[in-house]
Amino acid sequence: KKGRLRKEVLQRLNEPKTATELAKEMGRHRSSISRILLELKRNGFVRCVNPEDSSFRHYIKKLTNKGRVLKKRFYKNTG
Repeated sequence: KKGRLRKEVLQRLNEPKTATELAKEMGRHRSSISRILLELKRNGFVRCVNPEDSSFRHYIKKLTNKGRVLKKRFYKNTG
């Protein structure tokens, strides 16, 4: 289940978004999305484009090159 959620988060990051924006789009709780984003950030798949904001929930996440490669792999495996 967590893997599917990670995949959906990656697929929805076509442009920088906050955890709150993603949660609303996906009908999920913001804390669940924030945990996924933190994990993706630690693994180098997303990055924060406003790191001066000290509140993680306001960070805007954007795919890294590594994240774009993984996203393409997901599409290739599902399409």
